[in-house]
Amino acid sequence: MKNIAIIAALAASVLAVPAIAADGSLSSSNSSSSMTVTTTIPKLVKISGLSDLSFSPTAADLSNVNGTQNATKQFCVYSNDTADGLYKIKVDGTAGSELNTGELKFGLNGPNSQVLDMGVWASDQANNAYAAGTMAPGVERSNFKTTSGGQARPTTLNCNGGTNASLAFKLKNSGILKVTAGSYTSVLTVTVSTL
Repeated sequence: MKNIAIIAALAASVLAVPAIAADGSLSSSNSSSSMTVTTTIPKLVKISGLSDLSFSPTAADLSNVNGTQNATKQFCVYSNDTADGLYKIKVDGTAGSELNTGELKFGLNGPNSQVLDMGVWASDQANNAYAAGTMAPGVERSNFKTTSGGQARPTTLNCNGGTNASLAFKLKNSGILKVTAGSYTSVLTVTVSTL
C-alpha cells in the first residue's frame, strides 16, 4: 500500500511541473528547440531633398517674346513598394489658366489679384524632368518608380544624399510680359504615396 501512495505522490509532482516551451527535451547537458520569427514590413514611401525655387528673369531674358524661363529641381523618393519602388505623385497649388488640353496650369499669385501661369512637369528620373509629362494642380499620377531610367532602388531614406526624381518649371515670356511688375508666389505641395 505504501508503494501505491509513493507512486501516486510522484505522479502528482511530475504533473505539477510546467511544460517546457517548444518541447525541448530534458537533458543534463543541453536542450534545443526551434521557433518561427515573423515580421510584416508595410509599404513605405518618403520624399526628401526639395528646396525652394526662385526665378529672376532679366530684360535680356525676356527680349524674346516666344521664349521661356525654365528651371528644374531634383529630389529623392524612397519606396519599398515592389522591387521597382512604385509610387504615385501629386502636386497641389494654386490653379492658373486652362490649357488647350483641358489640363490646368499652376498659378503664381501677384499684385492686384494677377496670376502668372506656370507649367509643371514631374519625372521619376533625376536627369530627365520632362520624361513623365505635365502635372495639373491636385491631380495624382500613377506608375512612377524609383528604378526608372536604370536607377537602383534606394535602400536609404535620402537616396544616400543623391536624387532619383525631378520637377521642371516653365514660365512663358509672353505671360511674364502680360503682368505688372512685382512679386509672384505660390506654395506647391508635392505628395508621393504608395500604390
